[in-house]
Amino acid sequence: MVKKLLPLVFILLLAFSLRFYQLGKNPPHLNWDEAALGYNAYSILKTGRDEYGIRLPLYFRSFDDYKPPMYVYLTIPSVVLFGLDDWAVRLPSALLGTLTVAMMYFLVKEILDNSRLAILSMSFLAISPWHLQFSRVAFEANIALFFTVFGVWAFLKGIKKAKFLILSVIFFSFALYSYHSPRVFIPLLGLSLAFLFRKKLLKAWRYCLLAVIIGMVICLPLIKIMTSTEGQMRIRGTSIFAYPMKLLDQASERMNEDQLQGFLFARFFHNRRFAYFKTVLEGYLLHFNLNWLFLKGNINRHHAPGVGLLYLWELPFVLAGIYFLIKKKPKFYQVIFLWLLFAPVPAASTLQIPHAVRTLNMVVPLHIFTACGFYMFLENIRERKSLIKNCLLFSVCCLLFINFIYYLHQYYVHMPLDWSNDWQYGRKEMVLVAENLKDRYNEIIVSTELEKSYMFFLYYLKYNPQKYLSEGGTVSGGFAETGNQVDKYKFRPINWEKERRGKDILLIGSPKDFPERISAVKTIHYLNGKEAIKFVSI
Repeated sequence: MVKKLLPLVFILLLAFSLRFYQLGKNPPHLNWDEAALGYNAYSILKTGRDEYGIRLPLYFRSFDDYKPPMYVYLTIPSVVLFGLDDWAVRLPSALLGTLTVAMMYFLVKEILDNSRLAILSMSFLAISPWHLQFSRVAFEANIALFFTVFGVWAFLKGIKKAKFLILSVIFFSFALYSYHSPRVFIPLLGLSLAFLFRKKLLKAWRYCLLAVIIGMVICLPLIKIMTSTEGQMRIRGTSIFAYPMKLLDQASERMNEDQLQGFLFARFFHNRRFAYFKTVLEGYLLHFNLNWLFLKGNINRHHAPGVGLLYLWELPFVLAGIYFLIKKKPKFYQVIFLWLLFAPVPAASTLQIPHAVRTLNMVVPLHIFTACGFYMFLENIRERKSLIKNCLLFSVCCLLFINFIYYLHQYYVHMPLDWSNDWQYGRKEMVLVAENLKDRYNEIIVSTELEKSYMFFLYYLKYNPQKYLSEGGTVSGGFAETGNQVDKYKFRPINWEKERRGKDILLIGSPKDFPERISAVKTIHYLNGKEAIKFVSI
């Protein structure tokens, strides 16, 4: 029994270490969403209201992206224990990321009924660049992944012991309150699983009915939110359907060209519906782009420099794992393919694709495929001569180890230096410098070119939420935010030519806000040496 537990304990310790080491320091700075999650948790703790004065909200308006509530409420206990601190804000993600690694074992054991495959899947998820990237940052998608994995595991347990179906619905509901993507992914996967195991579910119809009722009760407020104007703001801001004119103009242009050429089916191939379908299909398939998955990634905050979302050595094992599952057809293997099939759907019709956050659910089936491929490799070399077997195993392990060490080097050494600007580095220093200078000035203007800068002042000053709300709270949190004020700090665009002179005013802004050779009171630099923030007295 102890021997069986040792690998699990070791892998969990590894997963914990990789997710908690320098958690508050690397990535090198909280981004604006993390700061907003932290401060709103602090505000709820102190006042019961968010930054806009809404009492115990089920969505957080924040920067007009209307964040789901789960991460904010999970952050409250860590703020109670450790204060409003970068480490505390990232703690829920790191903790649930570690627990997701543990749940991976139980999930794969339930799906494939093979302890070795479960251990391998758990191991590869523990060191996954994709999963590590989001477990070390306050990303809502990461906690949603934990609830999703737990929900699927409980559902599969419920096929044999029906009472687990209730637990499954509860955790699926938690995922829906955690992030936007599960609101598409979970209904698709859940309905497919229900159809796949319909005969067994019908035998336990009483528990199924009870589970459905409980799920409806929990999700009833969510339905109201999702159908409201506010609840649809996120969809409108990220969906390609919110920006139809470009697609329609292209379709119209092509249709006119074909009609001039006498093509009979021009209207069929170049109409609005066909253009949307083609764009969504392209968006879906882009998430299987090998360059994106294994080499480059895309958005800098979503991966380490020079590293993809998966290790390069995983590619042959992923392909071998798919072959292994199709050939062997082990217990519940269809679940893995359904999972992969539906995981990119929430992102297919959105902007900035492929998108690693909206498709984070892909990490589960892809690492199960890797584990299956690696397991098949181990089984195939077992019967070979000892020297050949040892050489093959040594070569693969060396490749794995080198790739892993390279990733750690890129993450801990190069990411802070190369991409500190992507992590809004310098905002904490900006607040500290501003506090030291503020008594010298009658007025301090902070440029909205330093996006969402008001939130960093609230967060790093630990500004009293009760006082902030009594002063009016947040006025505007969107991408064109203006009119917010925190203490002496006013947030608006800086127009250098029109700013008043000689009034003891301090301007805090991006280098873009000022003439090139302006004399600055203080300049904050990114970790790569480039100018980040200037303090200019006028």
